[in-house]
Parts: sequence; structure tokens; C-alpha cells
Amino acid sequence: MKKLFVLTAILLSLAIPLVACAMGPIYTGAKTASWGAVPGASGYYVYYRAPGATVWNNSQRLQTNSTSVDLVAGGIPAGSWELCGTVFDGVSESGPSTVANWSYTIKAPLIDFRIQ
Repeated sequence: MKKLFVLTAILLSLAIPLVACAMGPIYTGAKTASWGAVPGASGYYVYYRAPGATVWNNSQRLQTNSTSVDLVAGGIPAGSWELCGTVFDGVSESGPSTVANWSYTIKAPLIDFRIQ
């Protein structure tokens, strides 16, 4: 039984990489939205929409209890966006804040990478 345990431990140590490697996507630039705290707020929403759109969709919003949010880590796709924020409590949600424009791109991967 002890030999089986040791063998299993050895096999797992070979199968599980010990060093993590951080790879893309790579983004540089402003990516944090922030605002002043609102007394009595339960949280905040940051909405995003395509420039020129007329509706703020619930499916395109980030929710936070903080007064800032990382837009990229929050899942906003690469592209150009209009952003606004709202505050909510247990009963209601405010109207939208002023609109801010924001865009970002992710560095493209290498093309035709090969070893010759």
C-alpha cells in the first residue's frame, strides 16, 4: 500500500506542472472605472453599450460593492464602449450617470509561429 502511495505521488508530481506561466491576453492602458461613494448604497452597476446605442441592457453590466471596478477583469469585451454607472439599494436603482467613452484592444497573437 505504501509503495502504491509513493508511486501515485511520483506520477502526480510529474503530471502537475510546478511552475505557472502567465500568458495573454495583454492589455495596457486605463481600465479602472471609479466614482464617489453614495450613502445608503447596497452596490453599484457599471453598464456598457456600443457607441450610439440608446438602451442600457442588464446583460451588459458589472455589479460591485466597491467604488471602483476593473473593466477588463469584469468581462467587458475588447472594442469601443459607452459606459455609465448607477447606484442601487434594496428597493430601487438610480438613473444613469454621465456617459464616458472607453475602448481597448488586446494585443494580437503571433501569426505563423514555427520552428524550422
